[in-house]
Amino acid sequence: MATAMSEGASSAGATVVLKMAVNAAGEDLLSCDAVAIGTPNYFSYMAGIMKDFFDRVFHTIRGKVDDKPYAAFGSAGGGGKGALDSVDGICRSLRLKKAFDSVVATGKPSSEVLEECKGLGRKLAQL
Repeated sequence: MATAMSEGASSAGATVVLKMAVNAAGEDLLSCDAVAIGTPNYFSYMAGIMKDFFDRVFHTIRGKVDDKPYAAFGSAGGGGKGALDSVDGICRSLRLKKAFDSVVATGKPSSEVLEECKGLGRKLAQL
């Protein structure tokens, strides 16, 4: 799903930096024009490493990313909304601006979901 988002953004002319949460830092959020945030759904919550990322960058980015657009995407064995709701809650606290509705895959992402991710990446890049 992240690769599809990246392909969509690149097709719109954006320079894309694709990072796993464990390797990302606050400076990454500060230097981008928009951000796509992806996570699997674990126990109706984002992955622990994603929460760790938000915890690590909080003091670096607080007050510096107000109204920066973001979009979220995720996958789940069933449902999937809980993880993205938790991402949205933290992003609201950071004052990031949700640009578009999230994309959720139940199970392995279908070709339709991957196309939706490409479209979301393209739209995010065009802001």
